Amino acid sequence: MAKKASTKTTSSNAEVNEQKNRKKQAKKEAKMMLEIEEAKSSIEKAEKKLAKAQASLEARNAHLRTLEADLSEFRTTHEETEVSAPDAGFDHQIGQPEPEEGTEVSVQQTEQFAPADGEATILSDADLDHHTGQPELEEITSSNQ
Repeated sequence: MAKKASTKTTSSNAEVNEQKNRKKQAKKEAKMMLEIEEAKSSIEKAEKKLAKAQASLEARNAHLRTLEADLSEFRTTHEETEVSAPDAGFDHQIGQPEPEEGTEVSVQQTEQFAPADGEATILSDADLDHHTGQPELEEITSSNQ
C-alpha cells in the first residue's frame, strides 16, 4: 500500500503544480490584456490630439492664404492707383492727347475745310495756336470772295 500512497502524492503534487502554472499563466494573460487596453487608450488619445493639431494646422494655413490674398489685392490696387494718377508736369496741356512713343509730332500744315464753299484752306504753322493746336481765331477768307 505504500506504493499507492506515493502515487497519490505525486499525482496531487502534479495537480497542484499544474494549478499553479495555470494561475501564473492567467495572471500573465490578465497583465497583457491590461497593457493592450492601455495601449489602445493611449492610441485613441494620440489620434484625438493629432486630429486637433491637423484642424489647427488647416485653420492656420487658411488664415495664411487669406492674408496672402489680401496682400496681393492690396498691392494690385496700389499699383493701379499709381499708374492711373495724372502727371502734374508742364509738358501735359489740358485737352491735348499725349503723343505715342516713337512717333514724331510736327505740324507743318493743317488743312481746314470750309463748309460754305467746299474749298480747302491751307494754314501754315504760324497760323496755329501752339497751345491748343487749333487755328487761331481770326477770319479765314476764301479765295472766291
